[in-house]
Amino acid sequence: MSFSKKRIAGAARRASSRRPIARRVSAALAALLAVAPLTACTRSMESSDITGPTITIGIAYDRPGVSLEHSGNMSGVDVDVATYVANRLGYSADQISWREASNADRDDLLSRGDVNMIVGVHQDLNGTTDDIEFSQSYVTMGQDLLVRDLDSESITSLADMAGKTVCVVNGYLEQEINDAIQTYGVNTIDAKNYSECMTALLSGGADAVEGDDMVLAGLAANLPSGSAHLVGNPSVDVEWGIALPQGDSKLRDNVNSALQRMVDDGTWATSVSTHFGSSSYSVRGAITPSA
Repeated sequence: MSFSKKRIAGAARRASSRRPIARRVSAALAALLAVAPLTACTRSMESSDITGPTITIGIAYDRPGVSLEHSGNMSGVDVDVATYVANRLGYSADQISWREASNADRDDLLSRGDVNMIVGVHQDLNGTTDDIEFSQSYVTMGQDLLVRDLDSESITSLADMAGKTVCVVNGYLEQEINDAIQTYGVNTIDAKNYSECMTALLSGGADAVEGDDMVLAGLAANLPSGSAHLVGNPSVDVEWGIALPQGDSKLRDNVNSALQRMVDDGTWATSVSTHFGSSSYSVRGAITPSA
């Protein structure tokens, strides 16, 4: 055999011997890539009972400063709470699927499995919480009135609204407020969200909006100066928490741990300052920092 033929044959044998190694390396890389996504899921499963590549969170879409959807982007204190909790459960912001939700439809969304949790709902509302597991409260609010600036002196409480009209959002009216409305002879307009109530207020269809004062403060701050005024005379305190599927105590405990950590590491204070720092409204956090 000539030298050139020997060289070609030797090269062929070396190439042949390398192919099994290359195949083994390729197989190893493929296996590693296949396991990588599962690692993220496993981390989520270890930290909660929520599994899968995304987490679906119910939240309101029409509350400036609290939870607002605009052109596909979410912002507000509740959005920060939801994002932080999801992160502690093993999900990045890109893995959150948002779903519009409110007190009125929370039971149905959770019972059907449409969402994994709902952020920004009343801890208790007229005894309708039997089918829901709740986290600890993370913020306390008072139920107050939002009125047009021109009525800010004549309307300082529900007692001043006899014969007038107040707009209320379905699922957010505490029984004590409902009783007061009846007592003072106040007319009501029921709306499915705060956006509808604001339309009624600014168009003259309602004289006031009744609701949670942090939400009302955010709405007022989002309007042109001189448009609306938060009365600042809350009559009933309410607490907001995160609604979870009934019986999921493991998820509840993990969510509670995340909420506590959010307060302890300063993320809660930063969120409140970001969204309400320039407002005269003072947000009342419900979680005491750890010693």
